[in-house]
Amino acid sequence: MTEGFNVAAELAGVSDRADAWRFIRGFVAHWRKPVRPGDGCDSGELTEAECRLGSQLPAALWEAYGLFGRRPDLTSVQDSLLSPEHLHVDDGALVFRLENQAVAEWAIRQEHLTDDDPPVVFRRRDGDSDRWMPFLDRFSTACIEMVLSESLFAHSETRADNRPLEESEDIGASPGFQRLALPDYPMWAVEGCVIRWFASPEGLLREDAGEWLWALGLTAPALDSLRGSVPGDWINQPS
Repeated sequence: MTEGFNVAAELAGVSDRADAWRFIRGFVAHWRKPVRPGDGCDSGELTEAECRLGSQLPAALWEAYGLFGRRPDLTSVQDSLLSPEHLHVDDGALVFRLENQAVAEWAIRQEHLTDDDPPVVFRRRDGDSDRWMPFLDRFSTACIEMVLSESLFAHSETRADNRPLEESEDIGASPGFQRLALPDYPMWAVEGCVIRWFASPEGLLREDAGEWLWALGLTAPALDSLRGSVPGDWINQPS
């Protein structure tokens, strides 16, 4: 068990952005590498961005970039958190994150830039409609989602795996796992479908659109144990 940090319990205690940063610090200290001085952007970079954009940036964005804005292992393994100099406004929203093939992007609507912890929207750029749609109701919550998601892709197959979900498979009933206190949120790649998270003391699971399952173990043995608890056709499982 991860002594001193239980992902499910800690996330259940998040009620504001200060809690969100505490959660991220705790999660990366136990599951990744601790946040250290120098991992964040300096205030000059964000001040320059505000001057260039002609608009203030939300307090939560300042805090997140200042905490881990220079940690690509937390922000940009699969998709990318834009650096301050690449923040830009498009169709009435400040774009801050880009999907790895530029098919989707995440943003804050301009009318919410004065909010301390504004809602986040997203859109696809490869279809008939490129309208902004709701993603998560707070930027700080979107940062938690980002750090968890990027962590799935930051490890070799000794700690991470994935597989298709079986028909009618109920991940919430898996032994030792419980649903994380993240709301259902849209999966950008499949319209009308959502992403859900689950955790055990030493494992994380992300369920995509009820069709695919991603897994991360705290250690290689923890991943092996996870596969035993949630058996299936795991892609990286040794034969």
